[in-house]
Amino acid sequence: MTAGEAIRQARALRPGCEIDEETMKNWLRRQDGEIRVRMVETAGAEGFGGVGADLLWDGQLADGAELLVPFPFDGMYPHYLCAMMDAALGENDRYSGEMNRCNAVLGEFAVWLRRNFQTKPRRMRW
Repeated sequence: MTAGEAIRQARALRPGCEIDEETMKNWLRRQDGEIRVRMVETAGAEGFGGVGADLLWDGQLADGAELLVPFPFDGMYPHYLCAMMDAALGENDRYSGEMNRCNAVLGEFAVWLRRNFQTKPRRMRW
């Protein structure tokens, strides 16, 4: 999924929301960065180096920028953007529902990563 597709789908779910596109692209950048650090790098997954809003960000993000999480798990992006819009507007119940949807798909992505990539051993620090 591209950044532009994620934003268009989120806008379709929240018509009339006036949050600007640059704010949403920044949210995508932060989300991809967090997923990369917490999930992809931890799993030792390769093949994710050329994609992701966090890597493709240079002060802005092109609509055609490929996001980090692949199909079929990429459906989490519109839910994430909706959750962030809801949080910004103080819609706490809607935020909670959208984040639950987003986190459910991210959980499935985490399982897929564990099944398909060798997990890096963790170093114990004493």
